[in-house]
Amino acid sequence: MSREAEITELGGGAHRITMPLPWALDHVHCYALEAPEGWTIIDAGLGTPGTVRRWGEVLEQLGNPKIHRLVVTHYHPDHIGCGGLLADLVEPVEVVQGRLDASLSKNAWVDMDIEGVYDHMFGNGMSAEMAREAADDEGGSPVTIPEPTRLVDEGDLIRIADEDFRVLHLPGHADGHIALLGETTGRMFGGDVILATISPNVGRWEDTDFDPLGRYFTTLERLAELSPTIVYGGHRAPVDDVAGRAREIRAMHDERLLIALGALQNGASSAMEVAAVIWPDGHGMHERRFALVEALSHVERLVADGRATMSPEGRRFAAV
Repeated sequence: MSREAEITELGGGAHRITMPLPWALDHVHCYALEAPEGWTIIDAGLGTPGTVRRWGEVLEQLGNPKIHRLVVTHYHPDHIGCGGLLADLVEPVEVVQGRLDASLSKNAWVDMDIEGVYDHMFGNGMSAEMAREAADDEGGSPVTIPEPTRLVDEGDLIRIADEDFRVLHLPGHADGHIALLGETTGRMFGGDVILATISPNVGRWEDTDFDPLGRYFTTLERLAELSPTIVYGGHRAPVDDVAGRAREIRAMHDERLLIALGALQNGASSAMEVAAVIWPDGHGMHERRFALVEALSHVERLVADGRATMSPEGRRFAAV
């Protein structure tokens, strides 16, 4: 995509702001919603000087509106990373974040435990050299977190223009992930809870609770039941058949569970060994790190549903 930000008009006072990312997934969508009392921005992009420069240019193109509110859907660097810089730029009246997510973001980006990252990667089967590279890379993430002034929980309401948006806690991709569901229009600003053409990474990171994939299955069931009219996500195209897409993603994970179980039956015992069976072609540190944590979430799900056992320290697995 372009190395500059792209603005897409969505109707209903909503604007999608697409920011470039320096990764294989080369973009993230943020959103700006018009309101007489001041606009709401949802997510901030990665915390690089280029991102905050792009925000200044975007807001100028949008007429330099007053920004009333900044909402963070979750603490991953491509969503929260520019939050501190953006808050300094626009000086919102309030910064909204999920209560659990705010705690996770502080642990991840303020009280960062680089050795904990290394221990998680190395202990789950990554080579010492690659685990050190992964930990050092995490420590260098460009993130400036904003200070939340309003912590929200499941069911809270946020009024934007003439519509109430209900806060939904939808874990899996991130334990504290929130989304906003419009009470009138049924449109959802969903962060990374459900995406078109790709599945959100559902990884068991060092700061993630046991069995994130189980929580994500519950999230997919909730999304199918809620059936928003459209989900504006953090990447790729909007999702307008939410129930159908939820079924597709669930089927993909069920298939991966079977592959993971087969790997354990054939002698794999660590998440890294299972990852090498599910994704045999990824060789770089970034690819292997995400593969490891997603494989770990799958073998933990096998443990949770009784198809595998786990060693006392939680890092070696076997099929039942």
